[in-house]
Amino acid sequence: METLVIGIVQRSHGVKGFLRVKSLSGETAHFLGLKWVYLRKGDQDLRFEVEEAKVSGKDVFLKLKGIDSPESSLPYLSSEIVVPKDKASPLKQNQYYYGDLCRCLLMHQGEVMGKVVSVVESGASFLLEVQLTRGKTVLIPFVDAWIGEVNIDMGTIELRNPEMLE
Repeated sequence: METLVIGIVQRSHGVKGFLRVKSLSGETAHFLGLKWVYLRKGDQDLRFEVEEAKVSGKDVFLKLKGIDSPESSLPYLSSEIVVPKDKASPLKQNQYYYGDLCRCLLMHQGEVMGKVVSVVESGASFLLEVQLTRGKTVLIPFVDAWIGEVNIDMGTIELRNPEMLE
C-alpha cells in the first residue's frame, strides 16, 4: 500500500483529546472522509481509528480512538498523519505529490541527467533537489523555463536545457 503524509499534529484541542492538525496540502475536505490514519513519529507508525473529524477554516481537528484527553495526546505531538495515497487530497491537472516527484529521473533527450531526491519549497517556486549523475547536487526551479514533460508513470521529468546546470 502506497502512503502519503497529509498533515502534522500540532497540539491538542479541547478536553476530549482532539488533535489540531496542519494540512500539508492546504486542502482540508479529504480529512472528513477518513476512517483511520497512521501517526508516524520517527520510524514508528501507529494505526488509529478516526472517531470524528472537523474542519474550521484551515484548521483540522481529529478525534482518534484511544486519545481521550490533552495528556494522552502528548506523545503524538509533531507526528505525521499518514494515509493511503487514494485518501489524500485529490490532485488537479499539473499537480504532483512530492513523493512521486522524488521517484523520478531527470532526463534530457533520452539521457539520464540525475535523480530527484527531494522537493524544496521556496518563495517563488518549488525547487527540485537533484543528484546529478556526475555527483553534484543542484536545485532546479520547478517552472516551465526549466522543466518540460513530467511523466509520473514512467518516472521521468524532462529538463529543457542541460546547459542551465553549468
